[in-house]
Amino acid sequence: MPTVSIVVTNYNYSKYILRCLRSCLSQKHADIEIVLVDDASPDDSIDKINSFLPEINLIQNQKNLGVAESANKGIQAAKAQFVIRVDADDFVARDMCYIMSEYLELNHEAFCVSCDYLLVDEYENVLDRKYAETDNISCGIMYRRDLLIEMGGYNSNMRHREEEELRKRLGDKYKIHHLEIPFYRYRMHNTNKTKTKEYSETTI
Repeated sequence: MPTVSIVVTNYNYSKYILRCLRSCLSQKHADIEIVLVDDASPDDSIDKINSFLPEINLIQNQKNLGVAESANKGIQAAKAQFVIRVDADDFVARDMCYIMSEYLELNHEAFCVSCDYLLVDEYENVLDRKYAETDNISCGIMYRRDLLIEMGGYNSNMRHREEEELRKRLGDKYKIHHLEIPFYRYRMHNTNKTKTKEYSETTI
């Protein structure tokens, strides 16, 4: 049984999905599985994803459900003790799963642990270093899967900002720890969902 399940949610990120999956499959010293949920992408994402089968577990939504519900489906399908989300347009460092899962193994009071991240451009040039403790994002956070499910997972009604809603709903139960190591690579491009009007107008 894998120690870590990497849950990748994808919608229309054919341009970036290969880089994302290569980075996930390159994890060192960790027994992992990859659960990819494609949210009814109309582009050629599936053609590219199929080249990784059977190394990954592919779930295809028949209609677009949004990132929160897609992430929940991936978490439910996961088999590992720990789960971590990676967006299909991002990528990660090779030691991420090993070090973060070891941290949770040694710190039982932590519900989850986040890592810092680097902002990168289309060509993977580093633009900035971000600290997750102050500039948190939805991905690059490793959870204890059983507790995340027990606490209801993400609110499936949230099309955006699902992580913020989770933190607010759980309150003091959300015992997050932070590692000041930038394992995650957050890619900046013209189609980031955080740049959309729908995202900015989402209320928590």
